[in-house]
Amino acid sequence: MTRAGALPGLPAVFVSARERGGRAPAGAGLLIHDQSLIDLVRISAHRDVPLAVDLDTVEGLAPDEAAIAFLAERLGVAIIITRRPALAALAPSFACRSLLHVHCLDSTGLERALAAHPGDPVGTALSPGLMLAQLSAAERRRLPAPVVAYGLVRGPEERDAALAAGAAGVVVAGSASSVLTD
Repeated sequence: MTRAGALPGLPAVFVSARERGGRAPAGAGLLIHDQSLIDLVRISAHRDVPLAVDLDTVEGLAPDEAAIAFLAERLGVAIIITRRPALAALAPSFACRSLLHVHCLDSTGLERALAAHPGDPVGTALSPGLMLAQLSAAERRRLPAPVVAYGLVRGPEERDAALAAGAAGVVVAGSASSVLTD
């Protein structure tokens, strides 16, 4: 059963749960990726910050509609990231903010990902996040909003560059405490 409603907003900073063990400071969101389903359930039960899940990287969770329903309805996850356009398009029907994970390793990969992107209301999680500031203004305008810079952001300068380039949110390595405190 799906539920309609307003889509949640995004925090400006997401902390990787992999590096921080499931903790984020006030005002930041928590991104669960490269974890097991057991860890995801444990972390989601003891959180007080917005939670995002990279659906394709959770061991034991099939990337399908049932997974989206479980994340939204059982765990209260508000933000879903996936590299699968059809699933990204489905998540908003569960009142989840949805981001298509786009790998920007070269111009061909970016073009292919944008051609398959479902568009509004699905946003974009651009990897590596450092690339956002390297794209031309025209390329950045083509990325469906909101845009999250996802990965390899380790310092305040990199965080600020991604935000200045138009990122609505930035995923930071939790071990880079200066990213969070500066």
